[in-house]
Amino acid sequence: MRTAGIVHAGLMSALVSLRHTDLFAVADSGLPVPAGVPVIDLGIAYGLPRFAPVLELILGEVTVEAAWGSREVSEHNPETAELLAKKVGAQWLHHEEFKARIVECRFVVRTGEDRPYANVLLRAGVPWL
Repeated sequence: MRTAGIVHAGLMSALVSLRHTDLFAVADSGLPVPAGVPVIDLGIAYGLPRFAPVLELILGEVTVEAAWGSREVSEHNPETAELLAKKVGAQWLHHEEFKARIVECRFVVRTGEDRPYANVLLRAGVPWL
């Protein structure tokens, strides 16, 4: 039994199945996910769990080599924009382009976040590069 970090079995299983260049997303409660893309739903109520702590936990478990967020986050949710810039060096896409790329994801982790544009697309890296 794990004594720290992520204890959600479905989330850990998905994270350890990632390979170099696989895409996955961490999302707010409202991001539309195309049919066929698996969703690991962590949300228990609007606002719980928040996007930031879920992202922090995930970043402690995987190597990320690239990240993208919605350009609109800067105007509508500056706290999340700052987090994405500092933690993962996110590049910015228009929200429609961001949503179109979700179809490429191995899975989406849905949080209970109720603030807009709290989403990030992540590309798995390898720890030795």
